Amino acid sequence: MPKPVSQPAIAAAAACALAWAAAWQPAWAESVGAQRWAIATGHPTATAAGLAVLRDGGTAIDAAVAASLTLGVAEPYGSGLGGKLVLLYYDAASAEVTCVEALCESPEGLDAESFTDLPSSARKYGYQAVAVPGLPAGLHAAHQRWGAKPWAELVRPAERLAREGILVDETMRGLWSPHQKDLAADAQAARLYLVDGQTPPVGARLPNPELAETLARYAAGGADGFYTGETARRIVAAAQAAGSPLTLGDFADYRAEFVEPLSVNYHGYRVYSSPPPLTGGVTVLAALRAAELAGAPLPSERNAAYIDRFGRLLRAIYPPVTRNVADTPDAMAYCRRLLADEALKRLADFAQQIDPAEEDLDAPFVDEATLDDAPAAGTTHLTVIDSQGNMASLTQSLSLHFGAAVVPPGTGVLLNDSLSNFATNWTASPNYAGAAKRARSTVAPVIATRDGLPALAMGLPGGQRIPTMTLQIVADCLGAGAPLGEAFARPRFHLRRPTSSKQPENLIDLEEGAAEGELRRVRAALADLGWQTSLKPATGLYFGGGNGVMVLGRDRLMAVADDRRTNHAAGD
Repeated sequence: MPKPVSQPAIAAAAACALAWAAAWQPAWAESVGAQRWAIATGHPTATAAGLAVLRDGGTAIDAAVAASLTLGVAEPYGSGLGGKLVLLYYDAASAEVTCVEALCESPEGLDAESFTDLPSSARKYGYQAVAVPGLPAGLHAAHQRWGAKPWAELVRPAERLAREGILVDETMRGLWSPHQKDLAADAQAARLYLVDGQTPPVGARLPNPELAETLARYAAGGADGFYTGETARRIVAAAQAAGSPLTLGDFADYRAEFVEPLSVNYHGYRVYSSPPPLTGGVTVLAALRAAELAGAPLPSERNAAYIDRFGRLLRAIYPPVTRNVADTPDAMAYCRRLLADEALKRLADFAQQIDPAEEDLDAPFVDEATLDDAPAAGTTHLTVIDSQGNMASLTQSLSLHFGAAVVPPGTGVLLNDSLSNFATNWTASPNYAGAAKRARSTVAPVIATRDGLPALAMGLPGGQRIPTMTLQIVADCLGAGAPLGEAFARPRFHLRRPTSSKQPENLIDLEEGAAEGELRRVRAALADLGWQTSLKPATGLYFGGGNGVMVLGRDRLMAVADDRRTNHAAGD
């Protein structure tokens, strides 16, 4: 039976853990003030492309398109034409927030039994791990609804960068090097993304003229320029030659979806995030609102009491979300029931009764390891607000870094490995592999409004860590009033979601950075509360990077870029 940890234990843990945040050497988050518009993305080149569009009179969605496509060239390990996106968009004219869901979709001819029988490596790398990309359809659909600038003009910066070549810096090389062997297994990927079979050195410039030609076809034809014609034929031919069931019909039939996002009230804000089949949004929103309904004020530091509170909530949230949220007809209705205040009050009460040291609270999801649990889950994010108050928060991904690590000849496009995000062991899982299905994802872009006006857009990469890190930043910024830059820079933690019966349910990863003695003390404090802990490096590989834009007042904007990766912010 779950039992609460004593209040003296919590108080003592909080007191000795305050030193962790105080002694931690924080990451640096670039904060840029602006008056008319602001943008922050995962790479300086992408930020520059979006900023140029804003200065030329483009809307937030115009800038997002240019920045997104440029990001896919500048950070080939994180996203691109061969991947997926989830976009939240605040339309200033209607004061409505809409989600564009463009996850990758499995082939119509996918046989679940044959796929689940594949070796795990074949479900991770190679063409049999590839789903129909969603990003090209999602961007074009969003532009058709909200864009103002000519489509081809917005594609041009990415096309130009692909021809000129990206410049590898030290941070990028660190994200590149773990995948040298994966890239070397595909001749086209090795030719484009390795130098003499090795990870590119710092300062190397890598042109991709074939990708530039693919972007030119996309510029000329929009979504049809990717999903029909030469690009689709080349991708499908390479995939089928390697045993994939992908067809030209799968590409021609793909559509991005305009859907209502999930949302909750939180400390006077309305916070929006991603709906099913994504699990990240409902996890973030449930934890935020349940914490507020619990009544106790949020600690001003990420101390042991703070970690314990959200750890308990996450332990209560993970099982029902895993059981019920996926690409199924009733997932949205379930999320709405879960996010109702009465349901969240019950969840908060249950969370307070949890003994963190107790195992098997409610975990029918064991043995559902998917690749979003991997440290190398490859994702990036961008945020933008224009002079009219339109706001975009966009997360895009290849699933793993470099996706399936394959490039169809003549395309220059790195393809996703999104089929790796399906469950393959737990047959009752709503996320079990299937045909014409979109594997769920932890992606959780956020937009917040106050009194119907835009207030915050933010997001970050990090696979399974995305919901827990997003939760911390939003809670600190909107709940505790911390500046957005400080909320990004603070030390992070993550409660792991167990993916097998052999893994503990109470293991918390702590970001390194404090003095060794302080880390020992905070780990001891959490142990007294019943938590196990593990240390992870304070780098972007595990805890991601991220960026955000916040409205501080009339003609007062702030764009923030986390330096754990290559994020960059700008504005005027």
